[in-house]
Amino acid sequence: MDFETALSKYRHERSMTSADSTVDRYVRHVDNWQTWLTDNRGKQVWDAEYGDLLLFVRELTHEGMAPTTISQRVSAISKFYQDMEKLDKIHTDMPNIPENPYDSFDKEDKKLLRGDTKKQTGLSETTDDKFPYLKPDEVSKLVDNVPSPRIRNELIIRLLFNCGFRRGELAACKVKHIDKEDKSIFIPPRKSDKSRIVSYNEDYIGFQLSQWLDYGGRESMTYADESEYLFPTNNSIHISGDYINQMVKKTAEKADLQETLNEYADGREIHKVTAHTLRHSFAMQSIKSDIHVKTLQTLLGHDELDTTLIYLQQSKDEAKEESRLFNPEA
Repeated sequence: MDFETALSKYRHERSMTSADSTVDRYVRHVDNWQTWLTDNRGKQVWDAEYGDLLLFVRELTHEGMAPTTISQRVSAISKFYQDMEKLDKIHTDMPNIPENPYDSFDKEDKKLLRGDTKKQTGLSETTDDKFPYLKPDEVSKLVDNVPSPRIRNELIIRLLFNCGFRRGELAACKVKHIDKEDKSIFIPPRKSDKSRIVSYNEDYIGFQLSQWLDYGGRESMTYADESEYLFPTNNSIHISGDYINQMVKKTAEKADLQETLNEYADGREIHKVTAHTLRHSFAMQSIKSDIHVKTLQTLLGHDELDTTLIYLQQSKDEAKEESRLFNPEA
């Protein structure tokens, strides 16, 4: 039985106990799980293990997804494996059903689903923020400290901040996705089933984009001629999301903006400034510019409004704290 057939049977099983809208959401979450497994682990749902699901949850947490939304996704995935185990007793053409990856989650793992993470703990000890973000003047400091090749890396940081890209989305961005006449960029679906189009500010990005695309920046890369991607490199047809992340973290250190918030059990440090911090920064700057939260949800490509509302709540919390500084007698 292939995945699509299994997903159809899962839909049927869920429809007997849940509303159609809930079933649609469950199916979408399982489909996204399959896509993530293929893209990040080279696996199918039938090969998934505890470590895969844990890494999936950690990645969603790192990206700032609301704990309730992450829990919904994990619940849908767990129910998928439960239903597949039931169907295995009925159908003879089922593949080998693995142990439900969620069954191996311990108390520490389940803290992730409640939003109790080491990064958030470290952040709360240094600031009052729920997630890290940079103000425009701090992003300018990043831009001033990018390593070589300067045009490329400066453009990357500006795109992350101006358009709210996820690092994987930017790594996968193709030249054809950029409409220079409309000043917009098409972002294909990756974390959800929806594509989106975001506009960029010509004054903020236009020069760097033109230098990269039209004046030899991109063509200086070894793989430029055989690549359709915006950022080919000397080693591959497109830059990796991990490289983008490492570049941003190193640039933050040089700009004296980096902090170590905590560390994982294996000793890896958890940094305040990453590529995803610039996505948070885009969201917070948008909220402070009075953009409607539903519009921001679309621009960020969030499936659930709850995820976007975190930015609105943090902005309100900050406004409340700033109001405490007001002295009527000053």
